[in-house]
Amino acid sequence: MKTIYLVRHAKASRDEKGINDWERPLTVTGIYRAQKIAQKLNKKKILPGRMISSYAFRSLNTALIFAINMRYPVAALEISPSLYEKKASDILDMLKKQDDSISSIMVFGHNPSISDLCNLITKKKSEDLPTSAVTAIQFNIANWAELSKTKGKITFTEQGK
Repeated sequence: MKTIYLVRHAKASRDEKGINDWERPLTVTGIYRAQKIAQKLNKKKILPGRMISSYAFRSLNTALIFAINMRYPVAALEISPSLYEKKASDILDMLKKQDDSISSIMVFGHNPSISDLCNLITKKKSEDLPTSAVTAIQFNIANWAELSKTKGKITFTEQGK
């Protein structure tokens, strides 16, 4: 059994002038909602085997908030170039290459690709994930390479509102 937790980054500022898109900071509301969701997951005793984040500040800061609140070792947080301005299929390819000894992965990314990935791996059309939201998807597989050969089942969605 494998589980993927898809996390859309927390709400980010659009008002910052003179910075690149990947440098956009989280808003105060975004920080609060990310903490709220991470604390809910911690209460459920959810601790993924691996956390992988986009290098964009808003995703990386969301991942750090989750890691701290979920007691995940911050130094183990991975930063991947496969998550920023990529297609869902690119993220799926990255996931299929993960170590099979890890049973669960939490991925911090961006829309539309994070919601598109949810649709792709569950083989059904869902609404876009709002900021700070987490969707857990389980797969009855032993190897990550088998991800595209099966349909995942959404076990829960937590929203930061």
